[in-house]
Amino acid sequence: MTAPVPQPPFAACRLIPPLSLALTAMAVLSGCRTIETGTPANPAAIDQPTFALIDRNADGKVSPAEMAAYKHEEGLAEVDLDGDKRVSPVEWKAARPSAPHDDGTFAKLDLNKDGFLSEEEAVAHITAQPAYMAAFKKMDANSDGHLHWEEYAAGDAASLNISLASGSAAAAPTGSGGESGGTAR
Repeated sequence: MTAPVPQPPFAACRLIPPLSLALTAMAVLSGCRTIETGTPANPAAIDQPTFALIDRNADGKVSPAEMAAYKHEEGLAEVDLDGDKRVSPVEWKAARPSAPHDDGTFAKLDLNKDGFLSEEEAVAHITAQPAYMAAFKKMDANSDGHLHWEEYAAGDAASLNISLASGSAAAAPTGSGGESGGTAR
């Protein structure tokens, strides 16, 4: 006659291996929660630590130029093939394969005519875009010309998505007595 195998006091324990039971208990007792895997409410939005990094002068607020520089850096990763932090005519053409071979946009954006698009030139172009500045002003609830974290978080982050290829290159300042577009260099 074989001795009976001791059974756990609860039938459910026979169905769940001890390790799984322990992990489940730890998750329940530690307040573990399921993370939503759906699309975030505002996929264009940035988090507060990133917002603080955009604030280059650490004054607690972000200027139109600081936000434009950040937007340029985001797009630069896709265009700057050699990693030199500026865009050459070859990189510009590679990033815009469906555009006409030479539509003159690059030349208009290259304000200092050195054959490259720098961050300063990108910021000048982005901040000269009426849609960008209107979106920035709409988010600037206290009308101080800067975005504070609370204003940014409450606003439409996607409305600030302007790049070198968007908008009109003709709107960029000429660098010699043209409109400044509110650009701070």
